[in-house]
Amino acid sequence: MIRRIITKDFEGAANLVALAYPGMHIQTQESKQAFMDRLKKEDEELNGIQYFGYFNEVEELIGLYRLNEFECNINGKFQRIFGIGMVAVHLLHKKEKIAFKLLSHFHDHAKQENVSLVSLYPFNPSFYRKMGYGYGPMKFEFKIEPHGVVSDGEKGLVQFLSPNDEEAIVSLYNDYAQKHHGMIKRTWNERQRIRNAVTNYVGVKEKEQLIGALAFSLEPVKDSHFLHQQLIVHEWIWSNPSAYKQLAAWLQSQQDQVARIVFRTNDPSFLYALTNPLNGSNHLIPSANHEVATTGSGLMYRVCNIISFVHTTNFHNLKRPEEFTRILIKLEDSFVKEQNGLYEVVYNGDFWNAIKLENSNEKANISIGIHDLSSWWMGCVSIEALQNYGEVTLYNVEAKILDEWFSSRISPICFTSF
Repeated sequence: MIRRIITKDFEGAANLVALAYPGMHIQTQESKQAFMDRLKKEDEELNGIQYFGYFNEVEELIGLYRLNEFECNINGKFQRIFGIGMVAVHLLHKKEKIAFKLLSHFHDHAKQENVSLVSLYPFNPSFYRKMGYGYGPMKFEFKIEPHGVVSDGEKGLVQFLSPNDEEAIVSLYNDYAQKHHGMIKRTWNERQRIRNAVTNYVGVKEKEQLIGALAFSLEPVKDSHFLHQQLIVHEWIWSNPSAYKQLAAWLQSQQDQVARIVFRTNDPSFLYALTNPLNGSNHLIPSANHEVATTGSGLMYRVCNIISFVHTTNFHNLKRPEEFTRILIKLEDSFVKEQNGLYEVVYNGDFWNAIKLENSNEKANISIGIHDLSSWWMGCVSIEALQNYGEVTLYNVEAKILDEWFSSRISPICFTSF
């Protein structure tokens, strides 16, 4: 049985998570109590967070997951989406398809709530790809020396921010999210981090309004002396180029104390804002390509209701066909089998509409797996590229046109961890 976790389940949840995620360091009684207090606080607040547990016949908690409700910018329009995290299975109950049942419950719950897109950060991308999740945007980790940042801004305008600036930071962040496909509005957890000053914030104000903010921490360099530090940029947002340049100038001025600046971003074009992008690895990719960043695949997306996604997003802000258009999509979804089948997607001059066709023998214009469809519709990959690698089959339709109609030309950007 799967149900919401309540107060009496918190101790079992702490014990379960302690074994599933040793890196969370909740093995001691004190840390377990702190985790239980966290669950209690999250349960009491209106924050879009819910925990669901899998209980066996004697009401023992042997699996759980956390559901996060977000507002995500999809092509310039905020949509309600779900994110799943903290999926955990009891060590004595592995290989009993508990994770499968938890994911199935999550997908069913999303469908009941008319949520058409879900997301996660995988412990293993290939595992979740088999469950229909498509790869999201790549993450680039730059490790640059401070003098490598362009420094023609005015660092003197940069000032420290405090928890008292929470609303200004949130307002700036949400304005930034409104302008960037894939961004999620500021969450309850992120507000807690601002209030508790988990990281340092600096910012730039213009006429008393915050126009740029940067969250950072200083960390010692591993296996080095105590004076050797690096600056980790956790968040960098701005409303105009001037604000960006002022914060960049402030970073550049830290070269007497900081060996390198670590900045993780979904935006590969950050490279072009640097005078020296080398990351210090001294690694050459043949023949003479200098390593400037390491990359990772993390965030993954899944469209869990094709018809609802088409109707709610209407592929907002993308190019429209010039006349009535009918596209047939043959979808393969081995995890949510009821989503398998042939879909008719029609543009009638104002809106995109979709229905599932039963008992049709028509030939599909697009044959695609749900993982690739999810990545494509979120702008992570073009269908032209998928066709080139043999991942999709197209019939009587041009890949370039499909990309213009159904996929953002800009890959998503997302700062939110969950």
